[in-house]
Amino acid sequence: MSWFTKVVRYLTRPLVAALVALFILANGGGLLELAIGAVLFLLIDLGSRYVVRRVSRN
Repeated sequence: MSWFTKVVRYLTRPLVAALVALFILANGGGLLELAIGAVLFLLIDLGSRYVVRRVSRN
């Protein structure tokens, strides 16, 4: 695996999280909406990791 692939893998999640936060704030969302978005992003991220792990075992 090249260094570029490692960097992209490492930065993908934080970059997507930052873009989601900017989108929420740009559309007039406040701290409550930002917190809800963060929780949803975290649940989706953890769920996708679980599915990937489970699929890779089979």
